[in-house]
Amino acid sequence: MFTFTSAFVTVALSISSFLKFAQAQNYTTFVPAASTFYASETATQFSINIANDSSDVYFYFASPAYSWVGVGFGQQMEDSLMLIIYPDADGNNVTISPRIGRKGGEPIFTDKIDLEVLDGTRIEDGLMILHARCSDCRVWPNGFLDATSPHQPMIYAFGGPYALQSSSDSADLKRHVRYGHFTIDMRAATGTGGVPLKSNASTGVQDLGVMTKDKDRRTLAHAILGCVVLFVVWPLNVLIAGFLKNIRIHAGFSVAVILILSITYGLGISTSNQFNRSKVFNTPHQILAIISIAPLSLLSALPARPLVRLHRIIPRLHVPLSNLALTLLLVSGGLGLQLSQQSRLIILTYTALSLTLVIFLAIIGSVVRRRGPAYARATQRLPLTSVSSSELGLLGKESRAGSEAGSATSLKGFLDESRRGGSMADGQQRKIFGGGTMPGPQYLLNMHPGVPVHIGSGRRI
Repeated sequence: MFTFTSAFVTVALSISSFLKFAQAQNYTTFVPAASTFYASETATQFSINIANDSSDVYFYFASPAYSWVGVGFGQQMEDSLMLIIYPDADGNNVTISPRIGRKGGEPIFTDKIDLEVLDGTRIEDGLMILHARCSDCRVWPNGFLDATSPHQPMIYAFGGPYALQSSSDSADLKRHVRYGHFTIDMRAATGTGGVPLKSNASTGVQDLGVMTKDKDRRTLAHAILGCVVLFVVWPLNVLIAGFLKNIRIHAGFSVAVILILSITYGLGISTSNQFNRSKVFNTPHQILAIISIAPLSLLSALPARPLVRLHRIIPRLHVPLSNLALTLLLVSGGLGLQLSQQSRLIILTYTALSLTLVIFLAIIGSVVRRRGPAYARATQRLPLTSVSSSELGLLGKESRAGSEAGSATSLKGFLDESRRGGSMADGQQRKIFGGGTMPGPQYLLNMHPGVPVHIGSGRRI
């Protein structure tokens, strides 16, 4: 009896152990259905699983820690649902940001998508890894996911190699540096719901060509033209105005400044619409740039004759308005570099160039104020205080020479008249003073050149 009971217990335990082992084997070997896109060039993997018993969609997303990496459902950015990942504020985990793409611009964060981050999400060995489940990713504003499509169009993009660490799901993004397209088989991805596994091979996808390198040419042209005006054309124009006599050259350079700045403003307006942070034109960079239009417009209008005739102080406003416009443009340029998230090295270099320019123009302005503009000196429109001491000395010599010549002529005429006069009718003789210590006619003539001096008779003292 004991033997039978022991055998029964042994068999029961064996069956229980076998069932537990079978369950464990089934759990560890469960592989969710998935379609996987793998970019070997960047070691980026995006896998999707479509649950056949619910509306859930599971994602596995892994990529090296660029500033940001994104994948979107659709043929183009406009109206596509995009999943963008980037390091969080601590740099130890991943931030997932669902966004809706817009034409020619940074995608906008949406809170209409219920995206749950699952266990296993982390940053490991420089690799961002996301495990996520989305409960309502099959339909979004102006778009939907066709779970039966063998060729669901997809897009992907990489941000530049700049530092982006943010826990905000609406963090500002710089424009992508590379992007591409592929299609994915949703039927192969449909099955029991679960996060796909790591893989280094593409399955159920069709790559639609190599990645395309992208450059933000408008932003680059905006920055380059602005720097050319501030650091090349503007100082050259100041030198021309101060040291060249041909005012037309200065006028030509001034027109060039206005034209280049107009193009720069146009490119800036076009570029601003690309990014969420600047599309409403409320940043300090944009505000100062708009304010600088006022002194620039006044500078352009100052040479007009009707305006000049209003008041004599109006022509003197040229230099203050020029300095104000340059200051606004320099500060606005520095704020623009911060707005575009440039590196600290570029910002410091710009600051150093700006300070050097200000010092250089201050020295040139001091020299021109002492000498007067070359054009004004050439057209003899300088005030008396602007005439140099050597010029005043020359004028003094010429005046004294003319005075002495006139005095000699007057003295000769006076002596001739005295000789012709002879003696007076009453026998008294004319007297000419100047023999003793009293001042003589020569002294009087020198005081009043050209004026005859008559000496009458009088009593002796």
